[in-house]
Amino acid sequence: MQIRINGEDKEVQPNLNIKELIKQLNMDLLKSGIAVAVDREVIPKSKWETFILEDGSVVEIIRAVQGG
Repeated sequence: MQIRINGEDKEVQPNLNIKELIKQLNMDLLKSGIAVAVDREVIPKSKWETFILEDGSVVEIIRAVQGG
C-alpha cells in the first residue's frame, strides 16, 4: 500500500494503524509533542491504535521541539 509521509511516498503494509506507523519510523511513542494529521485532519492520540491508514493517505507527522 502506498502512502505519503511528510511529503515522501512510502510503501507500507496494508491495515497499518498510526501507532504502528510511528513505531516503524523509529519515533518514541512515550515522548510527548508528536501530532499526526491524515488527509489534513488531526487524529487524536487516543485514536492512533484504531485509525487504519488507507492506500493514498497523506500523513503529516509533526514533533514539537524545545529551544530558542
